[in-house]
Amino acid sequence: MTALILLAIFVVFAVLMFTRKVPALLAVPSMAVLIAASVGTPFSAVLNDVVSAGAVKLAPAYVAVFAGAMLGRVMMQTGIAEGIIKRAAELGGEQPLVVALGLMFVTAVLFTSLTGLGAIIMVGSLVLPIMMSLGIPRKLAGAFFLLAFATGFIFNISLIRFYRDILQIAQDAPLPFEIVRFQLVLLAVMTVGSVIYVFVAAKRSPEMSLMTVEAKDEIIAKINDRDAPLISFLTPLIPLVLYFGFNQYGWKEIPSFMAGSIFAVLVTVPRRAIPTLVSSMIRGVEDGAPAAILMMGIGMLINALQLPEVKTTIEPFVKSLPIGSWWTYVLFFGLLSPLALYRGPFNLFGLGAGFFAIIAGAGVLPAIAVLAAAMAIVQVQNVCDPTNTHNVWVANFTGTRVEELTKATLGPMVLICITGLVLAAAMFLL
Repeated sequence: MTALILLAIFVVFAVLMFTRKVPALLAVPSMAVLIAASVGTPFSAVLNDVVSAGAVKLAPAYVAVFAGAMLGRVMMQTGIAEGIIKRAAELGGEQPLVVALGLMFVTAVLFTSLTGLGAIIMVGSLVLPIMMSLGIPRKLAGAFFLLAFATGFIFNISLIRFYRDILQIAQDAPLPFEIVRFQLVLLAVMTVGSVIYVFVAAKRSPEMSLMTVEAKDEIIAKINDRDAPLISFLTPLIPLVLYFGFNQYGWKEIPSFMAGSIFAVLVTVPRRAIPTLVSSMIRGVEDGAPAAILMMGIGMLINALQLPEVKTTIEPFVKSLPIGSWWTYVLFFGLLSPLALYRGPFNLFGLGAGFFAIIAGAGVLPAIAVLAAAMAIVQVQNVCDPTNTHNVWVANFTGTRVEELTKATLGPMVLICITGLVLAAAMFLL
């Protein structure tokens, strides 16, 4: 009976999120409370163990989001992001695909550090008009931008912190090398897949008609990069080098982001360094607030699913899943990866957070293999999910329907996910 009640809770809230009746920000914590109540958890325990403890469970992850958003704001206020995009567009000449690939490259680099819808709007507002001015169809420009964003997000430091906290992988220890190794593998798969997608999509759209009234040079001339010096273009790389190269020496998420922010203001606006940092902190909290609130709810959901009564009910089902061998692992997570759409059961920023936490806790797979599956599936979600705020914004900006972007990218992204899963199985299950 308890299992049916838990299933009903999952289904009801999945439908509510799918139909956009209830946003994930409210649905996820509501699920946590109802799940705890359904197994007879005392009211005081729901408040203490689920709500209070759950809200701070992922605190390291959302504090890292705030620090990353602060760096993003610094790069926006100092003109660094605009400068990087401007130089990439200028170097590409007038060849649409060369410019598109160049802009995709810098977009990917920027989103290793940038987070939040504000960063999406800033970068997209610069990149997308340049692509469209060269005749790249609007839907393709949107798809190219989403692919580039997701490619860079593979190495987004705040996202890695989120993965580790959900799956409880060496939370207080240096970053395990296995994670970095799979990130590099997934980056290679995503890069190759994106480049192939660009050329195949361009070949299928030979019309390449002018999509804006302004030429590329006119659009570039309007970009105000505030004369950011070339050395400042190293800013998005500084947190990466410190975090992935010197993590064992204490360079974790927050100090790495802070170092990047301080470097940026010192080489661009040294006389206004302090006010720029302060205003970026405030705006960074605003940018990161939606993700932080969602992570609070996810922490509550994880705590609710880890209650002994709930684990006793759910673990037998999880242990019966066909994921024990390398090929069932690939088929199960690969073919079902579209369940990451519409805040479904594989969406790590919705129901999937609890699902993957249960799998990791049940011990049916090595934790690193669960992480690899989550990382591969998140690529599908980042590019294709029409409920993402960044997908909605890109669709509106390019004048296309958000579902059209999903249709244009879902097939290729599932193939990329499956390829990543095959390599993950070879690395961690054989």
